[in-house]
Amino acid sequence: MTVGWETLDVGEQALVYNHEGEARIEEGPKRLFLWREKFQILKRNAVNQNSYAIVRYNDGQVEHLKGPCVIYENPLHHKFVKAYPMESLDANEALVVYKQDKETNKVTRYVQFGPTLFMPKAGEWLHEFCWHGIDPDNKTSMIPNSNRFSRLKIIPDQFYYNVDEVRTADDAAIRVKLMLFYELKDIDTMLNATKDPFSDFINCVCADIIAYASKYTYIEFMEKSSALNDLSNYPQLLDRSKQIGYEISKVVYRGFHTHDKLQKLHDGAVKTRTNLKIAYEKEEQEQEMTDMKLKNEKDRIQLEHKLEEENLSHKQELEKDRVRHKLMMELKQEQNVRDVWIQENSASLEGKKLQDAQTLKYYTNLHDLGVDLNGYIQAKAQRPQKIIKVVADKDSANFHLHHT
Repeated sequence: MTVGWETLDVGEQALVYNHEGEARIEEGPKRLFLWREKFQILKRNAVNQNSYAIVRYNDGQVEHLKGPCVIYENPLHHKFVKAYPMESLDANEALVVYKQDKETNKVTRYVQFGPTLFMPKAGEWLHEFCWHGIDPDNKTSMIPNSNRFSRLKIIPDQFYYNVDEVRTADDAAIRVKLMLFYELKDIDTMLNATKDPFSDFINCVCADIIAYASKYTYIEFMEKSSALNDLSNYPQLLDRSKQIGYEISKVVYRGFHTHDKLQKLHDGAVKTRTNLKIAYEKEEQEQEMTDMKLKNEKDRIQLEHKLEEENLSHKQELEKDRVRHKLMMELKQEQNVRDVWIQENSASLEGKKLQDAQTLKYYTNLHDLGVDLNGYIQAKAQRPQKIIKVVADKDSANFHLHHT
């Protein structure tokens, strides 16, 4: 019990007990005079807009209060008051929330998707996942129960994993390096079907790789290892992922590793094959270069022959044109000579024709008069050089002169 003055500032509350054990709450700002009373300042709990307060009462009840708010922790009513940040969910995150009914004590489950700020209500709690997690010292190895979280990622993701101690048909031990791409499709199916989906992925992919490698020898596996990029070679993985609500979109084969001695032998064989391949490609290039030179030489000779033929053909065409022109000029000259001869002799020929026509008419008239034309002609000519025989057609009055 104290006697004296006590001061309460703005925003403060105090619990005052009197000598009979009764208590009252005083709010500031205030100045109090205490007489045989006990003074206790209450703890002030300020909760911002991104937080919520869990208030546990002395009678066992629990209340969740969403911020912003101010709660004074009163020991008469409260066992404790504590602030917690609300769950900030992105668009690709979800929470699995359990809720217990107060009357029936039945527990139900629902999924809260983002984006949102989530505050669990009184009687609700979040599902905590405990899965295989990536080894911080080796990204290709998984550690059981090392990944604990409550926010569930629902976007496509991937992880690396190496399958160790894989035996081929000829008992060669190898390590197969893989990269798996997956996506969560059905949260309820996943919750009902598995406790750790990564454990299922690892077990199934190991089984598929072991089954695939056991069918081939070491050399055959090297030749056909690219087929591990095909999803059809992972039947157990695809079947199990479908059962637990996941989808495996792709599996990338990143190569393999074997024992150092075997790897050294393999590297030597690869080096030898590489050198042989380089020599083969070099020889092939030289052969192609030789073929190209021969082809170019052949094409050049054919081009030269073609040019020579074209040149000769051109010369022949020129010669033909020259001869044709010469013949045409000679023909034209002959035609001119003929035309001149015709022009020069046409007059004399016409005169002779007219003279012959007059002579024929004269002899015709004599014949009509009854004169013997042969005797007349012989008597007229002193020494006949030509004998003109007049022949008369019986059927007509036409006469023909024949020179003998």
